[in-house]
Amino acid sequence: MKPKQRILVPYELHTGKLAKPLRFLIISDLHSEPFEDLLPLMEDVDAVLVPGDVSNRYKQIYDQGLAFLRESAKRRPTFYSPGNHETRQEKYDELMALARESGAEVLVNRYVRFQDVWIGGWYDPLAVGEPDMMDAFEQLEGCKLLLCHKPEHYMKVLKHREVDLAIAGHAHGGQIRIGKQGIYAPGQGLLPRYTRGWENDGKLLISAGAGNPCRAPRWSNPCEVLLLTVD
Repeated sequence: MKPKQRILVPYELHTGKLAKPLRFLIISDLHSEPFEDLLPLMEDVDAVLVPGDVSNRYKQIYDQGLAFLRESAKRRPTFYSPGNHETRQEKYDELMALARESGAEVLVNRYVRFQDVWIGGWYDPLAVGEPDMMDAFEQLEGCKLLLCHKPEHYMKVLKHREVDLAIAGHAHGGQIRIGKQGIYAPGQGLLPRYTRGWENDGKLLISAGAGNPCRAPRWSNPCEVLLLTVD
């Protein structure tokens, strides 16, 4: 299978908290699809952020997703937090164990330091069986980036939290777009509000996703990868 055609979309976040700018490649919702075209994009970034859904729960597959994490981790520091396609895998525990062996930093309700930035990964504690880390994460000093797969979950549960930026996916850009409006997104239904780009006054950045697990085609809504520069 040939890699999908994907566009690279640049974003900038100005915090005033970093000694020097950092460039992050954001790859969300790969869904265990081919990824070879993504590897050259890693040459000019400092790290790769993966806010969930490297696997495909409909087909119960994750081999390509794990291969992507391994190849990414060989090239750049890679930070991965799971999405609903992971938590709904029949072999979730096995998948996460293999992800931890990939070389990527797996963030399941935990956080780590990367240069001048704290990077955390949050998912519903009841779904992943890991305690919520947001109180401790919020109190850290410095720039804080949070991987949170579902944008609607962030808006309901986390939007009041003091983080510099939350990074989400999940909505697939609304699948079919008419102008700026997506038609359907998982978790939001018809005419979803949170599908791509900036939301919550620049506190939330949503990727339309690098893959497509759905039978319905993406229309006027290309697969995308984000290039985020933080300074």
